[in-house]
Amino acid sequence: MQPAADLLAVAGLGLLSVVPVDVVLMTAAAVTFALVGFLLDSVTRHLRARTQAALMVLPAVLLALMGMNIRQPDDFGSRLLSQDPLFPLRLAFAAPLPGKRVQFKSGTIAWLLKDPLGQSRGAAVLIHGNHPAGSWQPAAIAMQGALLRAGYDVLSVDHPGYGASPHPSAGAEWGAWDPRIGLNEAAAYVHPSILVAHSMGVDTALMWLEDGPAVSDVYLFAGAITRPPDSEDEDLKLFHAQRNMPCCLPLETSRLIRQHFYSSAELYAQALPQGHPLVHFVRFGIEYWDVATDREPLYAAISAPKTVCDFAGVTHYFNTLSLRRFILLDTGTTVRAAKIFAATGAAAAANLCSGSSPL
Repeated sequence: MQPAADLLAVAGLGLLSVVPVDVVLMTAAAVTFALVGFLLDSVTRHLRARTQAALMVLPAVLLALMGMNIRQPDDFGSRLLSQDPLFPLRLAFAAPLPGKRVQFKSGTIAWLLKDPLGQSRGAAVLIHGNHPAGSWQPAAIAMQGALLRAGYDVLSVDHPGYGASPHPSAGAEWGAWDPRIGLNEAAAYVHPSILVAHSMGVDTALMWLEDGPAVSDVYLFAGAITRPPDSEDEDLKLFHAQRNMPCCLPLETSRLIRQHFYSSAELYAQALPQGHPLVHFVRFGIEYWDVATDREPLYAAISAPKTVCDFAGVTHYFNTLSLRRFILLDTGTTVRAAKIFAATGAAAAANLCSGSSPL
């Protein structure tokens, strides 16, 4: 840990200057907090000194409630706090906007964020992970902020059925679910310099690289080979729930979609062409057990050029927390990711990946 760095992170490090926020929601939240503070001050002013002192436990209660809220899947919150007790001090509160909505001919929806300084070093296409909110999910917002901070324009593309992208009809052929259809349209729209993918999006990125855009660098966060489901019936229910899709897609169709687009990362890696872009393989320190186990075979299947990056003390979701339309972003993790995106070459990026400090 670096106390000085943590104190800087408390100030936000300019994070909210590059993550566009919903001004109305942020203003409403600020007014609400101010009114609550005013009411509490008014009430406590008339209480006895001993009672006022007892109310000092309220901040501790609020921190305890926060600790309960960050018990993410696989006990990420508790694991994070045990490694980094000062983590809550680095959180920035925001009601983010994912950018300008772009609709392509296929119906795919993407969200464009422009470099706020107007001095973009290029465009990044972001492929989000498995979350019904798509590009609105907290982890995707954190990555968008990091890319903007590194000087990139960002086009985040919603997978079919995720976020704002519509899903094909239940009777459509499985090929209609191919995420590369929208990604090809996205590449033609912004001509990306780099490609960034998270979790489920890693499969799609590796598949797309076989004949996709000519980018200079590819950043793969939390990628792993995919284990077969314990129950195909449960997997089918999950398929519908994740895509906000009413029942019912035929089981065989969902099996083919999963097999071809979302569960063959090692096969896509083996099919990478010679001379493919430099691949930065990023491993989170606080991870799902199966991802932590199954990411090594995927990395081994990726041919050179490649580099491995360890995000010690960071969860699968970039240490983000979600509170309905609001999210809490770990400023330290976002700044660290931005430095990696801004680095030039494999050696420089790898040097920024080591160590246990969030910065």
